[in-house]
Amino acid sequence: MSNPVLLCDLSLAPALGLALADAGDRPRAVQRFDCTKRAAFDTAILDYLEAQGSPDLRAVGIAARGWEDQTGLHPVGLDFAITRDDLRALLGVKRVNFVNNFVARALAVPRLRRDERIEILPGNGSDEHAVAVLGPHFGLGLASMISDGMGGWVALHGEGGHSDMPVRGIHEWQVTEAVREKTGYVSRESVMSVAGITAVWQAVHTVAGETEAEPLSPAAIVDAARAGNARARETIGLMTVWLAGMASDVALIVGATSGVYLTGALLDILGDQFDFDVFRARFLDKGPRSAYVAGIPVYRTAADDLELRGLATLFE
Repeated sequence: MSNPVLLCDLSLAPALGLALADAGDRPRAVQRFDCTKRAAFDTAILDYLEAQGSPDLRAVGIAARGWEDQTGLHPVGLDFAITRDDLRALLGVKRVNFVNNFVARALAVPRLRRDERIEILPGNGSDEHAVAVLGPHFGLGLASMISDGMGGWVALHGEGGHSDMPVRGIHEWQVTEAVREKTGYVSRESVMSVAGITAVWQAVHTVAGETEAEPLSPAAIVDAARAGNARARETIGLMTVWLAGMASDVALIVGATSGVYLTGALLDILGDQFDFDVFRARFLDKGPRSAYVAGIPVYRTAADDLELRGLATLFE
């Protein structure tokens, strides 16, 4: 196989995922490395390529959380920047793409096989219009995929996770106010993310007039819910209805009749504690527009290496 693309996933930096992809193919030879320092990053790439037979690369794609400015890409989790010129010099390529990690995830969605997604709502929407992708991860990712009408898709990155957190009813308001007292501001990401589950866990204890709860990890909260702990179940229940409300809001705003996809680390952590029935009830509760959202299919992704898969689509 000649002239593959090198794909680099830094979404969980300092962990580095590497893979190769040929035009039109899925990533292959996926391997993981640790790269806390710049020298380790360069060495991991060179060692990986040598183990793959030192292919003649045609391009490089990197997915990362973080930001890009005139000094380069600054991935969250690393204390060094990466520039396009650095990679061109290291690898002898001309084309280098930097992509937001959640946009990369979204790019993978239209190419998922049926066995790589779990149906939450069947819907009856259009196959080629717009897709919304939501991801309660370390933050709360949001992206839309718009069909170009010719079998391709254009990704639009959004910052909807930082939008104001809406609530229904006095209890939801009390819980978000308890979070606000600690953080000063409550966005959707504040209560629907890996960090957010701990904030909500502590808030439900406060609202119940109980002693301040120990800040358990998300996995520990899920284990407590599985064991029957009422506050843990309440925490997960609130996050589920809030995620459902956001999903249907975004579906209406974008017109995502081709589907809504849920993805991200938090859903993986929740596992069997994610209640599809609770999600469906809140998603469909849109007053006069309930019939509209009822026609939108909703899925949960069930595939690995979505960032790498999405990056590969940029080079087809």
